[in-house]
Amino acid sequence: MNPFLQNVERWHVALLALAVSAAAVTARVSPISLFIGGAVMGVNLWTMGRIFQRVVRPTEEQRGVWVVGLMVLKFALFLSLLAALFWRVPIDPVGFAVGVTVLLVACVVEALRQGMRPA
Repeated sequence: MNPFLQNVERWHVALLALAVSAAAVTARVSPISLFIGGAVMGVNLWTMGRIFQRVVRPTEEQRGVWVVGLMVLKFALFLSLLAALFWRVPIDPVGFAVGVTVLLVACVVEALRQGMRPA
């Protein structure tokens, strides 16, 4: 896997743990909802990384068709699971949104860290 994505995943896990801890201490947002939002984004990043890894390094001619099929299946599965999650589980939308943004913060942190390296 790409070292950049691996570092983003590490930052994501660390920042998500920090955010969930802060949410538990301050009780401003639901820590469970925050964790669910971060976990959904983390799993989404992981699956997208695995699928794109197959796009970049196809070993067979027909693999491209399979990758497109996997992308459509992943998209439909994630939307279905998110819809079921929001309709069945009482989730704090603000906490979920904060959890989702933790991945974006991890991406920015790693991009800044990579950009600050000497050439």
